[in-house]
Amino acid sequence: MSQAIARRQLKKIAFLVGHWDVIMAVKSDPRADWVENRGESVFAWILDDTVLEQTYKGSLMGRPFLGIGHLAFNRFSGKWQHTWSDNAAGILSIYEGNFGEKDLVVIGRETTGPASFSVRVSWYNIADGKFDWMLETSVDGHDWTAVMKAVYVRTNA
Repeated sequence: MSQAIARRQLKKIAFLVGHWDVIMAVKSDPRADWVENRGESVFAWILDDTVLEQTYKGSLMGRPFLGIGHLAFNRFSGKWQHTWSDNAAGILSIYEGNFGEKDLVVIGRETTGPASFSVRVSWYNIADGKFDWMLETSVDGHDWTAVMKAVYVRTNA
């Protein structure tokens, strides 16, 4: 796949560039209530505008929460790739997926101690100045449980 095609694909995520206020809800257990947390996020192009970097600063379950992610289109595989690291998990998560007509969905595999499970991350309900985000987990790759969800609203910063 050519660099020109990759550049066209990257235009699909250009809406993310900028500053965002984030209201994130988290479930510590599938039966628990959602717990709301607030934060802010900045998306900026790096590496000659080939990778979109996200920084996140906020709170998670009453503790400071810092994260950094990278989003890129792999012109060789034709897939979107996403990495994420934060101070809560202390691991490097790697996901891959596709940008559909209205959403970007990437999936990866996590191992934390004895547990191993799939993780699905989605950016959806994309509109001018706003989008929704969700992280879901699955033991079998078929039945998904929402663990984190967020609403991002663009700021004037």
